[in-house]
Amino acid sequence: TGVFIIAVVIGILVFFAGVQHSVEKNSQRTMMNNVKRQSEHLRSILAIHYQYLNGLAKEMGQDEELITQEHLDKLINIYESTDLERTALIEPDGTAYYDNGVVKNVSHRRYFKEAINGQQTLSDPLESSVDQETRVVLGVPVYDKNQQIIGILGGSYNVTMLSHMLFDDLFDGEGDTLIVNHTGKIITYEDGNGNKKQIEYGDNLFTYYTEKNKNQEDTLAQVQDDFIASESGFIRLGLDNTSAQDYYMTYMPIGMNDWMLCYIVPVKAAQKSYAFIQEYEMIFMLVFCVLVGILVIYIARKNNREKVKLLAVAQRDALTGLYNKDYTQKFIEQTLQQESGQHGFVILDVDYFKSVNDSYGHLVGDKVLSMLGKFLQGQFREDDIVGRIGGDEFVILMRNISDRDKAEQRIHNLLKNLPEMKIEEMDNRSITISVGVALAPDNGNTFIELYRHADQALYETKRGGRNGYSIYNPNWTENTTEE
Repeated sequence: TGVFIIAVVIGILVFFAGVQHSVEKNSQRTMMNNVKRQSEHLRSILAIHYQYLNGLAKEMGQDEELITQEHLDKLINIYESTDLERTALIEPDGTAYYDNGVVKNVSHRRYFKEAINGQQTLSDPLESSVDQETRVVLGVPVYDKNQQIIGILGGSYNVTMLSHMLFDDLFDGEGDTLIVNHTGKIITYEDGNGNKKQIEYGDNLFTYYTEKNKNQEDTLAQVQDDFIASESGFIRLGLDNTSAQDYYMTYMPIGMNDWMLCYIVPVKAAQKSYAFIQEYEMIFMLVFCVLVGILVIYIARKNNREKVKLLAVAQRDALTGLYNKDYTQKFIEQTLQQESGQHGFVILDVDYFKSVNDSYGHLVGDKVLSMLGKFLQGQFREDDIVGRIGGDEFVILMRNISDRDKAEQRIHNLLKNLPEMKIEEMDNRSITISVGVALAPDNGNTFIELYRHADQALYETKRGGRNGYSIYNPNWTENTTEE
């Protein structure tokens, strides 16, 4: 039973482990899909703005001159009708004309160098010298009728605007969504409370989480390698002394510059949709424990009943139902050692029992013994010890008798009542018995001593003609025989 229960428990634990593994996998898959959706969403928005800028650049390229009042007016219109906060037309020498009238040279900027070479460009966050805001610049080349680059049309976002492009309803708004570059520098992020925050350019994701999760240095080192290689990944950030829970981190390259999109969510939030499984697991385990408890109690009680039955079989004589020889001796010996009162030790056997077997057969002889066993049980008290120790020989320990006369009176009543036991197979005749009695502690304190003295008394009874009793006396000055 124990092996069965252990096997079932192990099976359930393996099942629960498998369920938890599936929850982990599904949570990971969900997060990866969410990051992929966010990345596609961000690229789609940027693509729309690039398309808009390219359309305007194409119109401007049809005119003979790039820097005209009409074109500068269009810059103001872009600012007013789109999410782009600052726009500019840039000449091939790097001179930039902004929608607010400011003119400056940006030839040293990376986005200028890329765009003047014919690329669509997206800058890293820059602190604008025009209005001291941190922005990212989208730039597209302006081609003339001969497909020669004659300038650049640029539009910029306040870096906070990038976070507005990210979803804020994933996992009920819990967790952080970040855009970082390959070194871990944070460009922008949305925190778990749904607040759009601008992070100072230069804050480092790895530094933050290394300090918060000091036991995750090896894991974060692998993430850094993935960032440098622009590879997607998924990790679980463990606990330290200050963090209250584990986190999932998943990341994916955006496909622009060296930027990575990161999504960091508490494990509890990521697995919230599977919380019902844990509830069912708890209910199942509770029900299982109750059922196992009931099973164990049932088995224990059943085994106890079986044990009692087996013990009774081991203690009882099959023919008479009395205690058998071994248990009778053991029980009487134990009683003599534990109880200091006066006891009467009785040996009796059936007179001329051999002739009963010879005349009526052994089946009748067995019936006589069986009936005598029941008769003896009815003649003695429930706490007296009555046993058959072999053949037609019986032993009784009359426990805690008050005196010799009391013992003698009970034996006298036994012999008096015996004729009432009629045996049908013997023509309703009865039997007689011979009895020998020894008293404890006067005649001994052990089973062997009392048996020897009671046996001597039994011998005296038989020598006196049977069908009576004798009480052991060392001097044999008193012999009583009842006919």
